[in-house]
Parts: sequence; structure tokens; C-alpha cells
Amino acid sequence: MKNEENKLIKKLKAGDEGVFKRIFYLYSDRLFVWAYKITGDSLASADIVQDFFIRCWEKRDILPDKCSFKAYAYKSVYNASLNYLRDNKRFVYGYEITIDLIDDDVRDEDIEELKRLLLKAIDELPDRCKKIFVMTTMEKKKYTEVADLLGISVNTVKVQVSKAYRILKEKIG
Repeated sequence: MKNEENKLIKKLKAGDEGVFKRIFYLYSDRLFVWAYKITGDSLASADIVQDFFIRCWEKRDILPDKCSFKAYAYKSVYNASLNYLRDNKRFVYGYEITIDLIDDDVRDEDIEELKRLLLKAIDELPDRCKKIFVMTTMEKKKYTEVADLLGISVNTVKVQVSKAYRILKEKIG
């Protein structure tokens, strides 16, 4: 499979549109599902995958030669999905910690376990930090709105959200 993939990438880098279509049809559905698991937004997920393939075609000459295209594609879509969440001030339970779970065989039970661990870790946050984190991520309030409601600065909200993410990362790994 690795040799087959390397041949496809070489042809893609040479500008073979047929190979590009083949790669697109081979990976696009799975990448969409991956992006949707992270963002929870089907339109955004479709855009993320489409943008990935547009960049692949436009910058095909700089695609990596010696690494797995599948891993490259999943990692690129993962990063774009996180950027989407960051830019839209949204958080979807459990999916931010699935960076190493790019296998197609991720079981729903594993995701549910991650969600359970994440909820437990959120519940253990310091009270003020938890309140701000819940308001910004789960209730999807903007930082300015949270700052106004709590009578604090926007910077304090940012610091507390950052602190919460750091604590959650430490607790969950």
C-alpha cells in the first residue's frame, strides 16, 4: 500500500488530474466524517475538506514524498477543524483530544469514554475557571459577553479559558 501511495503522490506532483480525482474519491468521504466529528458542523466540514484538496492541487509540488498521504491528510484536516473551532469560539466535547485517533476504526465506546473523562475533568476545574470555561465553550458565549456578564475584563476571560485548557490537557493527557 505504501508503494502504491508513493506512486500516486509522484503522479499527483507531476500534475496528473486523474490521480488527483482518484485520491479525492478515495479520501474525501472519510476526511469529511473526521472533520464532522471534530466540528459538529457539516457545512464547515465540507468546506474544510474541499479547501484541503484545493491546497493539495495548488501546492502539489510541495507535498511530502516519504510520509503517508493518509496521515498527512488527516492531520491537515484535524488542524483546519481545530482552527475552525478556535475561530468560531466553539468546543465539541471530547474531540479535541482525539489527535492520535486518526484510525478509521475509532469506536464510539472510545469516544464516549473520552467524553466522560473530559466532563469529569471539567467538573474538577476551580469554580471561577469552570464557570468561565463552560460559558465560553459549552454555552458558546463570546468572550466579550462573558466579561460583561461577570464584570471582568476580556483578558481575564481569555486567561481563564487558557488555564482551563491547560488543566484539562494535563488531566487527560
